[in-house]
Amino acid sequence: MNVRDSELAAGLFLEKGYKLVDSPEKAGIILFNTCSVRENAENRVWGNLGMLRKLKNKNPNLIIGVIGCMAQKFKIKLFEHSDLVDIVCGPSDEDNLPGLIEEFLENRNKILSVKNINKPRKEILPEYRASEVSAYILISQGCNNFCSYCIVPYVRGREISRKPENVIREIKGLAKKGVKEITLLGQNVNSYQYGFTKLLKEINSIDGIERINFMTSHPKDATEDLFRVMAELPKIVKHLHLPLQSGSDKILKAMNRGYTAKHYLGLAAKLRQIVPGCNLTTDIIVGFPKETKADFKKTCDLVKKIKFDSAYIFKYSPRPPALSSKIKDNVTQKEKERRNHILLGLIKKYSR
Repeated sequence: MNVRDSELAAGLFLEKGYKLVDSPEKAGIILFNTCSVRENAENRVWGNLGMLRKLKNKNPNLIIGVIGCMAQKFKIKLFEHSDLVDIVCGPSDEDNLPGLIEEFLENRNKILSVKNINKPRKEILPEYRASEVSAYILISQGCNNFCSYCIVPYVRGREISRKPENVIREIKGLAKKGVKEITLLGQNVNSYQYGFTKLLKEINSIDGIERINFMTSHPKDATEDLFRVMAELPKIVKHLHLPLQSGSDKILKAMNRGYTAKHYLGLAAKLRQIVPGCNLTTDIIVGFPKETKADFKKTCDLVKKIKFDSAYIFKYSPRPPALSSKIKDNVTQKEKERRNHILLGLIKKYSR
C-alpha cells in the first residue's frame, strides 16, 4: 500500500513538471513515505534522515519531507526530532503535496499538514505507474478492526471504501494502456463496503486484464463465497494471504482478532477443498505480551497442521497508542528471537 502511495505522490509531481531522480544528491526535494506498523520501519527512517545532514549543509535549499503513517503519528514532534524536516504530511493530505511544496517555497516556513484522517481521498489518479504491465489498485483506506497491537486505525483512519464504479473505471483505463495484472489493496479487502466478491466478478470480465491478485484478507470476514469465486473466476490468482497472528485462543482474544484457532483451521481446510492447490500465506507475531511457551507451542502446532506455503513472522513491538502497548511487554527480546527462529525453521520446512 505504501508502494502505491509513493507512486501516487510521484505522479502528482510529474504532472506539475518535476522529474524523478535516482539519488538524493541529485534531488531538490526528498520525501520519505513512512510506515509505523513495525518499530524497525520507524528506526530506519530516523537513521536515513540523519544521513542527510551533510547533504542539507551542502545544499541549504534542499527540501525534506516526511509523509505517510509516521507523519500522522508524530505530527509536530517530527520537527522536534529532526531539524532537517521541512514538511510533515499525513496520508489524507498527500493529494496536495505539490501545493505544500509551493507554499513552503514562498516563505520557507515549516509546514504541518495532518488534518482529518477519516476524510475520503480525492479521486485524483495521475497517469504515472512504475510498471507498464502490472498495477496496484486501492479499493479502500483505513481499518475498523482495532486489533490491539495495530496502529493502522490511528494513523490511517476508519475504513472507507472507494465506489466500485471508480475502481472499475481505473482498471479499464489501465487495461487500455496494456496493463495485464492488477493487485487490489485494502487493510481488509473482505469488508469492502460494496461487496468484494461482486467487485471481483466485475473485474474478471474486463478485457485485457489477465491476472487479479488481492490483499489482505481477514480471517473473521473470509467466507466460503470468496473461496468459490476464487475457484470459478479464471483470472484470479490462486493465492490467499490470510494473517493468522497466533495459534493460541488466549492470545487471539487479547489481540482482538475476532476468531479462534479452530475457526482458522476450518477456513484453511475449506479453502484447500474448494480451491485445490491454492497458495496459502500468512503473518504471525511472536512474543505478544503474556504469550507463554504453551501459547507459542499452539502456534507451532497449527503451523504444522496447515503447512503454509510461506509466512511473514514478526517479533512483537509495542505500537502506541494501540491498546496492547499499555500491557507490559513481558517476553524478552532473546525469547522473541528464539521463537522467531523456530517458526522460520518450520515455515521453511513446509514452504515450496
